[in-house]
Amino acid sequence: MYWKEAYKTRTKEAYQGYNTIYNNEPRLDFAELLDHMERFTEVYKECKNDPPAIREAKCLDAQFPQIMLGIMPNDLFCGRADIFPLGMNAQYINSEWGFAMNFDWFDEKIADEEIPENDRERLKALRNYWVDHTSTKKFLAEMDPEDKVYLVTGGVTDGTVLDLANYPHAATALQRVAGIFLDYHKLLEYGLEGLYELIGTKQKEHTEYDLNFYTGMQMGIRTVQKTLLWYADEAKTLADQEENGDRKSDLQEMERICRKLTKERPESFREAIQLVIIYTMIDGAREWGRMDDYLAPFYVNDLRNGVIDEEEAIRLLTSFWQLMIAKEQVTDDRVIIGGLGRKHPKEADELALVIMEVSRRVRDIVPQLTLRMYEGMDERLYKKAMDCIGEGTTYPMLYQDENIIPGVMNVFGISYEEALNWMPLGCGEFTIDHSIIVSPNSVLNLANVLWGTINGGYDATGTYRLTPNDTSLTDYQTFDELWETFCKNVEFLTDVSARNHSRGYEIIAQDMSLNLHNILYDGCIENGKGVISGGTVKCGGSDEIYGIVTCSDSLYAVKKCVFEDKSISAEELLKALKKNYQGYEDVRNLLLNVDKFGNDLEDVDNMMKAVHEMVCNTMLAISGKYYGLDCFGMVNINNRDNTTYGRHTGATPDGRRAGDSLSNANNPTSGMDKNGVTAFINSLLKARGDIHFGTVQNMKFSKETFNDMRETIIYPLMDSYFGRGGTQAMINVIGKEDLENARKEPEKYSNLIVRVGGFSARYVELADDVQLDILNRTLN
Repeated sequence: MYWKEAYKTRTKEAYQGYNTIYNNEPRLDFAELLDHMERFTEVYKECKNDPPAIREAKCLDAQFPQIMLGIMPNDLFCGRADIFPLGMNAQYINSEWGFAMNFDWFDEKIADEEIPENDRERLKALRNYWVDHTSTKKFLAEMDPEDKVYLVTGGVTDGTVLDLANYPHAATALQRVAGIFLDYHKLLEYGLEGLYELIGTKQKEHTEYDLNFYTGMQMGIRTVQKTLLWYADEAKTLADQEENGDRKSDLQEMERICRKLTKERPESFREAIQLVIIYTMIDGAREWGRMDDYLAPFYVNDLRNGVIDEEEAIRLLTSFWQLMIAKEQVTDDRVIIGGLGRKHPKEADELALVIMEVSRRVRDIVPQLTLRMYEGMDERLYKKAMDCIGEGTTYPMLYQDENIIPGVMNVFGISYEEALNWMPLGCGEFTIDHSIIVSPNSVLNLANVLWGTINGGYDATGTYRLTPNDTSLTDYQTFDELWETFCKNVEFLTDVSARNHSRGYEIIAQDMSLNLHNILYDGCIENGKGVISGGTVKCGGSDEIYGIVTCSDSLYAVKKCVFEDKSISAEELLKALKKNYQGYEDVRNLLLNVDKFGNDLEDVDNMMKAVHEMVCNTMLAISGKYYGLDCFGMVNINNRDNTTYGRHTGATPDGRRAGDSLSNANNPTSGMDKNGVTAFINSLLKARGDIHFGTVQNMKFSKETFNDMRETIIYPLMDSYFGRGGTQAMINVIGKEDLENARKEPEKYSNLIVRVGGFSARYVELADDVQLDILNRTLN
């Protein structure tokens, strides 16, 4: 379903013996699916000239509830969804947004002679129509040819497909609206029918605005209600067939809640969770916001009235967690707890403790549980968090509000009160809860930017165009000349990416209004405009960078060896890099022995600071320049793309070989921080934390150090880190021998969870080179 190449989908066969709750059983057979896709296409054709809000609403209604999956054994909530080869949503699949088609699936089926000829002709007709109508195809077709060279083709491919996994890129731009945090307080306060009425009231107050905008939102509400009624019928059918008394009771409660929520506001903890799930699944959002805060009143009220106890709350949340796991959206599903600015801090803390206990018991890779810490926080939360991390769950991730909020105010240009609602989305990018969008649609591989800078604008093979310069390493007389060209290339590629990031928003706005987003984003209903059309507080974007330390260590090595010590000539270094150091082992060894970031060494750490600040400021300067980019900034996060992009990045002057992983996020290159954990942290703290849209730090400790020496080593170390400005920590507590053994006998280590970067994963389900990258990280 999502990123299969890096994260193996959990099939029924692969999970023999596991709780069947993880398995999504297809609901439609091939014939039913084909009929549905034809009906969906007919609806799109009929309304293709309608206003975007109406077209979207009609197509969404054609898609639901057909795309929803049935109620699985042990489910306490409804809300499983399939991914069809043709469909639409604000976030349909990881790489395509809007109206999307899986062309590979269609091509495979069309070529399958076991499928009747008539059905294959029907598939061909669908494919032939949508090849010009998917949102991504429109995006690529309208891209400026020169921009396409740098973002898509490299001057080599035909540019009809954006393929980041198989070709080298220095930059690219995607088309999506990601990182959505809905206003769940508003959803739970009004309920579905209350929101429907609110939209109607606001439309009457603002007759000067487009009626279709409001009608589209109301139609979206009706689709959610229709889906709930479908699930109510499903639950009733199952309940009537169920012999187990407890299970029958759960199914009857599910039916009651689904019917109630179509007309009334939620009143109980269970009802509130169900409404949050069903709205989010249909909307397409992938983050769950400040769950401890918006569910706290329902939880505390039910506790006081004896409706539930803590164990029942854990049972309900466990089922919620299992629905997240079944989606396999491993880089998303953020659940935020703690932090300044909550509406119900005392009550929320009680629920936060329960939420952490659920993640400890479930012990899986989602949700991405995140604890926002602050001075004066209830000490129980920090202790519970460290206990969970110490058991190897990788969660919660830790963030320090006092060190993040000033930077958020700076980069977004907002007040302290607004900044209290900052959120880390998916892989660690910052945004503002239900008021600012910073979809991470742009990518910059800094190691390949350096390659273009030193190789006449081309990759290591001299085939793919990466940067606009025609100068090579041998042309630079000083390091300052090389640095100037490198900076110009970053500026050029940032502008090209941002321009097309903006164009992607324009194309999405032509296709859809994002009705369900608009209902739960600040200002949209009042302003009569959608989230990417000026309706909410700000719409912006972020640019994901990869390989910053690979790049900075490489720049430092070039400066030191070529321009200062002159221990390697420019000609020899370039030849060694192009040969991937084959026959140049002496050159590689010399480069490996040059100082590296992460050891608290001033000169090389200053190079990383310089690259960091240059990239951050270059991207901040884009803010306000293009449509939909009121704010624009750098995120130095990591999912698994430091490994994916590394596969198509040549050898680098830090001694890294071609194809090896790039450095991970803000961290030193794996294995190169050799001066101990204090030096490692000192290096991390040197880069400014107030000029970016998010950075992440991976820390890896042995079980013995983290658990047996927590009072004497870990607490003082973390106090020092956060006390001196540290913003975030993702902590792996694991034994290196466990990782090594898991590679040899994966069947024995199916529950070994690791933090990859922007997401957690079961170690044995990762690609081999991703496993090696994690294995090679320094263990403290």
